[in-house]
Amino acid sequence: MNSVYSVLIVIFGSLLCGCGGGVSDAPVLATVEGIVTWKGLPLAEAAVAFTPESGPIATGTTDAAGHFKLTTQGSEGAPIGSHRVTIQAYEAPPEGKPLVDDNGEPTYTPVSKIPKKYGNLNESGLEANVSAKGEDNTFQFDLE
Repeated sequence: MNSVYSVLIVIFGSLLCGCGGGVSDAPVLATVEGIVTWKGLPLAEAAVAFTPESGPIATGTTDAAGHFKLTTQGSEGAPIGSHRVTIQAYEAPPEGKPLVDDNGEPTYTPVSKIPKKYGNLNESGLEANVSAKGEDNTFQFDLE
């Protein structure tokens, strides 16, 4: 009788392991980092986005040195393949000024530090090809 239960447990366990354990929908990621400059100087606090032909977008934010690292859906890296790149950077809102009024209407319009074309997927002109080899995935974007 024990051998029957053992066989059933093995079969049931195999079925459980097989459920949902097939091909993952998650993209293969590779580590991506880089530098963004504006007119030759590091661009701090810029939002960088790598948009693949299909799948999730990888994003990151530049530090004071213009350096960024990308993450995709909470995991380090960007999907392997071709990407269109967008970069956005805005001036900080004035200190002490409320961003919305008593009715919830905006009182501040963000001012871009760089031409808005760099934030538009169809106009930025920026592209990157993420390789499976991480050492090939350091990008430099010199904006003018």
